[in-house]
Amino acid sequence: MGDIGEAAMEKDEYWLWLGTIPGIGNVTALKLLNAFGGDIRALYEADKKMIAGRHIVNEKQLQSIIYSRNRDRICRAYAQMKEKGIQCLSIVDIHYPDMLKSLHDPPIVLYLLGSIPAPEEWMIALIGARQCSSYGRQVSRMLARGIAVSGLTVVSGMARGSDSAAHWGALEEGGRTFAVLGCGVDVCYPRENIDLYTEIIRNGGILSEFPPGTKPEGYHFPRRNRLIAALAKGIVVTEAKQKSGTLTTVEHGLDLGKDIFAVPGRIDDALSEGCNQLIRAGAKLVMQPSDILEEFGILAREYKKNNITLDNSEKVVYASICLVPRSADEIAALTGMDVQSVIHCLVRMELKGIIHRVGKNQYVLSI
Repeated sequence: MGDIGEAAMEKDEYWLWLGTIPGIGNVTALKLLNAFGGDIRALYEADKKMIAGRHIVNEKQLQSIIYSRNRDRICRAYAQMKEKGIQCLSIVDIHYPDMLKSLHDPPIVLYLLGSIPAPEEWMIALIGARQCSSYGRQVSRMLARGIAVSGLTVVSGMARGSDSAAHWGALEEGGRTFAVLGCGVDVCYPRENIDLYTEIIRNGGILSEFPPGTKPEGYHFPRRNRLIAALAKGIVVTEAKQKSGTLTTVEHGLDLGKDIFAVPGRIDDALSEGCNQLIRAGAKLVMQPSDILEEFGILAREYKKNNITLDNSEKVVYASICLVPRSADEIAALTGMDVQSVIHCLVRMELKGIIHRVGKNQYVLSI
């Protein structure tokens, strides 16, 4: 039956045990806990007959529970977790985010690196495509900056593309941001985001329901997305294909009664199909941070802009550049200037850092 006769473990060690029993999900774990009056130690020490008598688990799950009771293994895993600075928040912990309890299957245990979300902390989810366009990346960053400077927290999934841009945007304004992972909190995925991962820990936190050391698997991410939806007051989609993982977060958000926002895009752009479809279905159209903030009665504040002087020709060219990449020829057609003059302006403005080149001779605003 295991080692239940030995000295009692620490309370968090019992929770680590319950949250890592193979084949026992959140719903089943919660049912088991309730069946023993919320006493996790009583559940740990219950014999096979007592657990079977609750008629909650099948024989395979019952065997898994009994086999998992290895005090040395549990204590060793807990010690390793603490050495890494990982916090283990059980569903009964006073610091456990209340927003997650609105889920039908809230994590029985939440793992955390960094700070714990404050009860009064308002989070806005900023999500989008991994293989986003330059436009999507710039918009995500711009919206995150405006949200952060107005005192709200950005939550996303630290994925490549739009998610990463959103986190960086919040950090650039000294704001707080949280990343919810589809792996253990001690696993930086994708690996190239190690600098971002470190900064998020310093200025917010990394959250996961998956135990430390868990590798990123494809089927983890839809589960991760429901946590992002639950934590957020509103969900903003910057870019998404018509069928994408990003939209699963929106589906969870709709189930939870969250406000949905979407950034419009070109009708011929596959990356904008999902957003345009959301807007047609009733999502609020977003072009600037105030479109999100005003929905919650929050006054948008101006975030920092470079105080850079432009000459008259540069002002004309600058007014024709947006977040959609444009070539020198297109800018010349819009402004009525000759192409060579436009190119000279673009070079000077790029050196000033207010625009940047994407692709071959395509330019966008630097936000």
